[in-house]
Amino acid sequence: MPLQDSGYWTALFRETLARYREPLLRQVAGRLVKPRGQWPAEEMIERCVSFTANPVQIDRRLKDLAVPGRQVLYLIARSRQPQWRLGNLLEMLVALGHPAELQPILDLLDHGLLCPVLPPALQTISQFAEWLSRSAQSDPAVFAHPSVTARAHGEELPLPILTAATIPDAPVREADGLEWPLRLTALWQQVAAVPLRRTQGGDFFKRDLDRLRQDPLLSAPPADSLVVSPDFPSLAVALAEIEEILRQDEGELRAGNLPPSWDRGLPPTLASLYVALFHLRNWDPRDGGGFGQEQQGNPFPSAYLLLLLLLARQPPHAWCSVADLEAWLLAHHPYWTGEDVRPSRRQPWVASFVLGLAYDLRLVQAARDVGNHWAVRLSPIGRWLLGETEEPRLQPAHVQTLLVQPNLEIVAYRQGLTPALIARLGLFAAWKQIGAACTLQLEPGSVYRALEQGQGFETIKQTLEQHGARALPASVIDSLRTWADKRDRISVYASACLLEFGSADDLNQAVARGLPGVRLSDRLALVADEDAIDFRHFRLTGTRDYSLPPERCVTVEPDGVSLTVDPTRSDLLLETEMPRFAELVPGPTSNGRRQYRLTPGSLGAGREGGMTAATLDEWFHQRAGQFLPPAARLLLTGAQEPPPALKQHLVLHLESEEMADGLMQWPPTRALISERLGPTALVVAEDRREALLQKLSELGIIIGSVEE
Repeated sequence: MPLQDSGYWTALFRETLARYREPLLRQVAGRLVKPRGQWPAEEMIERCVSFTANPVQIDRRLKDLAVPGRQVLYLIARSRQPQWRLGNLLEMLVALGHPAELQPILDLLDHGLLCPVLPPALQTISQFAEWLSRSAQSDPAVFAHPSVTARAHGEELPLPILTAATIPDAPVREADGLEWPLRLTALWQQVAAVPLRRTQGGDFFKRDLDRLRQDPLLSAPPADSLVVSPDFPSLAVALAEIEEILRQDEGELRAGNLPPSWDRGLPPTLASLYVALFHLRNWDPRDGGGFGQEQQGNPFPSAYLLLLLLLARQPPHAWCSVADLEAWLLAHHPYWTGEDVRPSRRQPWVASFVLGLAYDLRLVQAARDVGNHWAVRLSPIGRWLLGETEEPRLQPAHVQTLLVQPNLEIVAYRQGLTPALIARLGLFAAWKQIGAACTLQLEPGSVYRALEQGQGFETIKQTLEQHGARALPASVIDSLRTWADKRDRISVYASACLLEFGSADDLNQAVARGLPGVRLSDRLALVADEDAIDFRHFRLTGTRDYSLPPERCVTVEPDGVSLTVDPTRSDLLLETEMPRFAELVPGPTSNGRRQYRLTPGSLGAGREGGMTAATLDEWFHQRAGQFLPPAARLLLTGAQEPPPALKQHLVLHLESEEMADGLMQWPPTRALISERLGPTALVVAEDRREALLQKLSELGIIIGSVEE
């Protein structure tokens, strides 16, 4: 879940109290607001909600708590995220030296300072034990109102002062914090073009997995990389879902909106991503991710917060060895302690987190110690996020940071980028490279996407001019205006009826008889008001509801390049889709159906228009019920593959597969065989022919015939 304001938690607090049955509500309110009379349930709820706005009363209730309870609220406050899994809170209490028991959490629930996150199926509860028993299989969560945790600021955690690492006069490394806004924008663009589909088990389909893992913008390590974190694409998807950049929709992940925190500057952007750390459930710095398979009882969120708080416990300018951080965590966190812990659990991962994700989010600074090992300390951003200092004032970014080329390429120098500018650029230009100097490309599709998001020609032009180091080339202005004008000429109807006629003559006759429609093409007409059509004058062969998914109406012939359209199931959108990559075969087929053919020229035109193998795969899956045929894939991508080699070989044909296996395994003959073509066919180089014949004769095998 993304970072929420206080109003969200106030509403959730009121809603949760309303689901307490009256005896439980009176028990909680009695400890929280100490009523003097027998108030009605509604008034008790409002008094409890008003309590969150009274700092004096909050301080009094905090003083009544035992130390473990106050430490729980302190931990929640330092995470900046009011909602936590119950198991993670218990792990942190044990790591701080407390017994592994629920009592501190139950005390907070009884005092109303902590609330359960109630599942929808549990409409009301009469006691907290009921909630725990009903939620035991789903890793129950709790939340505290931010006004309460904000007052738990004076509690000191029993964390040690580690031995400071000695740092010579070496450069201190600190990231710019832009790596993940850049990658998340690139992921947003990819999913906006083609959604990601999930199986019933929560995994992605193989083609979508390959698409993610082969994307260089998502999988390549950062330009300022200290270590390589595992499975960057999985981490990008996990963060995007938490930030609601990607949203679930009927088994698919679709593009949502880029976070509003990006418009407020880099510190709020990093604060939102910092909060997301503690909700990462399907990725960890040791094993990577599982693309949607949430890990129950995941210990890493609590470990992240403990590591960062351990760094905050050190003097402001002291450096800590990464090895010392890992040693302390493995000795105190209950997931990694005990004699029965499997060795695989104790594989090192702290460096991957601290020098990877935490460094990329600008939470820590890094330097090499005298032994050339990495040491870290909290950055100013990190100390602010953990509540140690005020928000740091960052140097303003360079305004003129873009170089717009006449070929519609944009070079964006990283030192001048901000999250807000990254989001604006991502709306109308496609990211091509992420590094010290990032590159983007202005394309018709990216500009149309921006226009659909409410951008216009003037706003796009203003962004490029405001941040450009030079005046915009005339060719860029002309292209932007052309693409914007095309969209401006589109008429939008809230609802309409589209009629497709069998021929141009049929449409002309309908118009002559008074059809109240707008001619769209030689066979298509649009009628704004369906009630104005007298359907007695028409013979309908089919109707379509365009709010439903596209219907399968194309048959792929055995040759893999001929596509036959079923007119009783096709729709009007098919008329605009197929000419982009296929050629209409003149005249109808024997059964009166239209047929299209895929050719190198038609697929080349589609490729130049932005169609890829992935988009055609999606189209064939929707329209034909299968993926792109091999013959069509050959025509589309064959020229882009490495050139094949045509070679002459001697081929030894054997009578049985067992004999071929024996020759491949026996060392004297294995060294003379170049490769195996099939079960009983072996390739022999010309210069090894006589040697092989001699070895075969030693085995008593005589070549029967030689065919040239």
